[in-house]
Amino acid sequence: MSAKVRKGFVNVGAGQVHYRAAGSGPPVILLHDSPRSSVLHEPLVEHFSDRFTTIAIDTPGYGNSTPLPPEPRPEIGDFSSALAETILGFGVERCPVYGFHTSSKILLDFAANHPERVAVAIMDGLSLPAGDTDHAFINSYMRPFKVTGTGSYLGEEWTRVRDFQRWFPWFAKSKATRLPMAQRDMKYMQAYSMDLFMAGPHFSDAYSAAMRYKAVPVVPTLSARCVFMAREDDVLYAFLDALPDPLPDGSTIERLSPDRDAWKARLGELFNDYADHDGAGDFSPPDPLKDPLGGGAVTRGYVDTGAGQILVRRAGQGTGRPIVYLHDLPGSARADETFLKALGQGRPAFGLDLPGCNDSDPLAQPDAASYATALIAALDVLGLDQVDLVADGMSTPLALALAGQAGNRVQHLVLDGVALPDTDLSAEMKVNYLPDLRPQMDGTHLHRCWHMLRDQAVHWPWYDGGVGAIRKITPDIEPQNLHMRLVDTLKQWDHAGDAIAAALSIDGKACLTDVSAPTLVFETEEDVRYRWAGDAVNGLANGTAAARPADPTARARAILGFLAN
Repeated sequence: MSAKVRKGFVNVGAGQVHYRAAGSGPPVILLHDSPRSSVLHEPLVEHFSDRFTTIAIDTPGYGNSTPLPPEPRPEIGDFSSALAETILGFGVERCPVYGFHTSSKILLDFAANHPERVAVAIMDGLSLPAGDTDHAFINSYMRPFKVTGTGSYLGEEWTRVRDFQRWFPWFAKSKATRLPMAQRDMKYMQAYSMDLFMAGPHFSDAYSAAMRYKAVPVVPTLSARCVFMAREDDVLYAFLDALPDPLPDGSTIERLSPDRDAWKARLGELFNDYADHDGAGDFSPPDPLKDPLGGGAVTRGYVDTGAGQILVRRAGQGTGRPIVYLHDLPGSARADETFLKALGQGRPAFGLDLPGCNDSDPLAQPDAASYATALIAALDVLGLDQVDLVADGMSTPLALALAGQAGNRVQHLVLDGVALPDTDLSAEMKVNYLPDLRPQMDGTHLHRCWHMLRDQAVHWPWYDGGVGAIRKITPDIEPQNLHMRLVDTLKQWDHAGDAIAAALSIDGKACLTDVSAPTLVFETEEDVRYRWAGDAVNGLANGTAAARPADPTARARAILGFLAN
C-alpha cells in the first residue's frame, strides 16, 4: 500500500529546495523535466513508497525551489552542483538518482563530477543533438515569460501550454512537427500550467541550459554506474543511438517498450539493486524551520497538524514574542514576504498559509471550528506557547475566533481590514466572493481569477460595481504580486473558497466580546473595506484604532510599536 505524499523543504546555501516524499527505508531521488516540478513524479513517489523513501525534488527555479542567481547565467554545471548540495542537505551521502529529459543532463554532469555520490544514475530521455548549439532555436523555444499589468500574458502562456502538447517544437506549427498524441485532460493541463506559472521568468533557466550543454563529450568520462534509457514512445528515444560506442565500463543502454508498468518495474529493480538498504534504513529529512536561513531570508517549511500539512514562512530572529500572520483570502502569504520580514525585528514572525490555500493541505471538514483547531495545532507543533496574532482582510474573522478560543495564548491581536458582515451580506458573499475557477480548456479561468484579485484593490466587495463599493485609495495592483496570488489561488482552485466560507460563517461581532487581548484595529478613511473598524473597536474590551500605513514596512513598524506597549 502506498504512503501519503508529504512535502518539505531542505536548506541549500542561501536558498531552499522543495520536495515531495513518501515511504520509508533507503532514499532514492527523482528529478523532473522542464518546466515541470516534483508534481510530475507524484505517481512514482507513491508507487515506490512501499520499499524506499522516495524523494522528488523541485529543480532550483521550478516549483517552490529558490532560483539560482541570474548572473552569471546558470549552466548545467551550476544545477548539478546544486543537486550535490541538495543531497548533502538531506544528510545523504550516496543514493540512486533518476533524471528525466532536462534533468537527465543535470544528472549526467552530476555523475561525471561527483561519481562517489552516485549509487546509480538513471538517465531517461537524454537529448544528444548533433552539431553546434542552435541559439536561434533556443531563443524561439524559450520565449520570455513576462507578467503584464493587464493580464494579457495569461492568454499567451495558456496557449503555449496547449501548444507544448501539440507540436515539437511548439513554435513550429506544421504538419511535420505535429505530435501524434491525444489532447491532454484538464487535470494534466492544470498541473502543467501551474508548474509553468510557478517557474514564470525562470522557466527557461534549466531548460535552455540543457539545450546549450554538450553531453556527448561527457559520456566517455563517466566512472559511476550509469543507465541510459528511454521508452519507444518517447520523442527522445532515437538519441540512444547517438551515445558513444563503446560506453565506459559501468554504463549501459536500456531500450524499453512503451509499457509503463514494465518501465516502473525496471526502475524498481535498479533502485533495489543500488539503494543503501543497511546504512540509510531510518532516513528522515531535516526540518528547516528548526534551523532557519540567515541573512534576512524567509525560511519555508511545513508543520503537520494531524489534519494535514500547513505551509509556514519564518522570518526574523531574536527572543521576542513570536508573531503569527494570517494572510488575506484567497491566496497565500507569499506575496506578503516583505511585510513578514519587516515584522521579524528582534522576534520571529511566522506566516501561515491557511488550509486549502497554496500548498497547505485542505481540511476534510472545512468549517470554522476545524480551522481554529488546525491553527492551534500548528502553534503546538511550532512550539509557540504565546503569540501576537496579525490578520489581514478575510482572515480576520478566523483570527477573532482563534483569539477567543486560544485565550491568553494570543497576547496581542492586530486586525487589518476587519470583516464583520451581517447575516445578509455574509450570505451574499458566500455566493459571490469566489467565482467558479474550474480550469477550462479555453483558459478563461485564468482571466476570471486575475480580474477577481485585481478588482479586490478597486472595489469591496470586489464583485460589487456600485459607487458605494469604490475603494477611494491608490490601488495596489503590482503585477508580480497579482501573479503570485493568482498561482497560489489556482493551485487548489477547488478548495480556494474553503477558508472564505469558514470566515463568513463566523459571527465576528459576537466574537469581539470573547477577545480579551489588547487589539489594534487599522482604519482608513474613505476605504469601504475598513467600514467595520469603528464597530470592532467599540465591541472589543481593549481595542485601539490607528490609521493604516499603505507601505508594508511602515505598517510593520506601526504594529511593532503597538506590540511593544
